[in-house]
Amino acid sequence: MGPAFHFLAKRFSLLKLRVYVQFQQGTELPSFKGSMLHGWFGHAIKAVDEHAFFVLYGSHGNQQPKPYLVCPSDDLKTHWHKNELYHFDIVLFGEATQLAESVLKALQYGQKLGLGPKRTPFSLTCVCSVLPTQLKAGIHPTCLSEWLTENAPAGPQTEIAIHYQTPIRVKSAGKIVKNKAPNLDEWLNHIIRRWRQLSTFWVVDSEELFSQLYVEQPCLGDYEISSHLYFEDWQRYSHKERDNLPFGGLQGQVSYFGDIATAIPWLAVGQQLHVGGKTTFGLGKYQLIT
Repeated sequence: MGPAFHFLAKRFSLLKLRVYVQFQQGTELPSFKGSMLHGWFGHAIKAVDEHAFFVLYGSHGNQQPKPYLVCPSDDLKTHWHKNELYHFDIVLFGEATQLAESVLKALQYGQKLGLGPKRTPFSLTCVCSVLPTQLKAGIHPTCLSEWLTENAPAGPQTEIAIHYQTPIRVKSAGKIVKNKAPNLDEWLNHIIRRWRQLSTFWVVDSEELFSQLYVEQPCLGDYEISSHLYFEDWQRYSHKERDNLPFGGLQGQVSYFGDIATAIPWLAVGQQLHVGGKTTFGLGKYQLIT
């Protein structure tokens, strides 16, 4: 890690909100709830704050990433009973953290809309901030540096694993990767590209800073890859396009072993930002295991 990495990690703010709801009747919901939650939140934020809706859901330049995530929990079950609790996360990046009050109003308003195809009634039971070591009531933004560990494994040989928690949609040669694990150098490139794009539009736009960030990208030694990945071929129906759109990605776990310790802080950055396509729906989430 160099000065550009440290500067941007301290400058990059994020607000991770965890939302708990209780269903008022039994219902059926999709197994992956990211698309459902994304649409529901969009309707709710539009109803309470047009400006916030434009920032989060409006059409901007092709290279401008949306500064938020709506990420479902890991619970993929479809049948839910009355009074069961469910939770999901809404994450805001950079300047979008200033929209926190509007997000809270949207969550309150969203109770009127119901959830899922049947518009199942629910009550909002709790909204709290996710911090590196705890959940805390209220709105508490953090900076990216607070989520990074300073204790990289010592020694020339390091083993790490990446557990893909939601489908990962990354491209190689312009095509979605379906049958192989990205090597660690490719993975770092995806992270840096994502970090730079979010930072350019929502944190700080400095070509000099980003050029230095690329210079600081770690040069890895030799390493081995052990892949246990598969492609989850999901689709979602788009009311705008009136058609099913591809929504699948890689799932599973991949391990790396070798001279790779310097990659760990960068992988920790990607863990917070998600990588690949469809991140606003919660895709691209992974857990780093060191």
